[in-house]
Amino acid sequence: MLKKIQAWTGALFAVFVALHLVNTWAASFGPGAYDGLQAVLRVFYQFPPVEALLLAALAVHLVVGVMRIVKEPKRELNIRSRMHRYAGFFLMVFIVGHVLAVRGPSWFFDVYPGFQGLAFSIDYVPAYFYPYYFLLGLAGFYHGLNGLSIALGRLGWRFQVSPQMLRNATAVAGVLMVAALLALGGITADPGNVYESGFAQLALEIVGGSAP
Repeated sequence: MLKKIQAWTGALFAVFVALHLVNTWAASFGPGAYDGLQAVLRVFYQFPPVEALLLAALAVHLVVGVMRIVKEPKRELNIRSRMHRYAGFFLMVFIVGHVLAVRGPSWFFDVYPGFQGLAFSIDYVPAYFYPYYFLLGLAGFYHGLNGLSIALGRLGWRFQVSPQMLRNATAVAGVLMVAALLALGGITADPGNVYESGFAQLALEIVGGSAP
């Protein structure tokens, strides 16, 4: 029963993860591409009933994942399963903070991060946010794709991602994440004055910082 619940919630949230990653990768084409695509996607995944369903699916998926780790007997995992679990642990640690950081400002202050907001975070603390965004994107992609392969199999659908396909797709996702981060970091795209964005001003006010 737990496996079926985990499968359904994981498959549902994987749809959002796919949209979110595509939006992130669009940053490599500049602020207009990122913000324009986000405006379109936001109509769907920030529609209140849909967003509530996604958040519920995420919460249940996390709880069931922990329950299975605690309840089920320990067994030897192959490298693919270990990587899936490690990616899941990483996401489990950071996902709640990520959701609050990205959605909290819009829920409570009507401020959306957008391209400039992400660019601000990288400019303000580059040593943290470059690896953080890269690992978050890569872990989300690997865990999402491999998890979808597992979930659909459990639900009776014929969908199998081969090890080579998973490796190649993850490598491509890594390249796309690097391209997006180079743009967000102001190396291949011009984000403008990121400290003038509403997100930057709100973040600085909360942490008690100031623009350089």
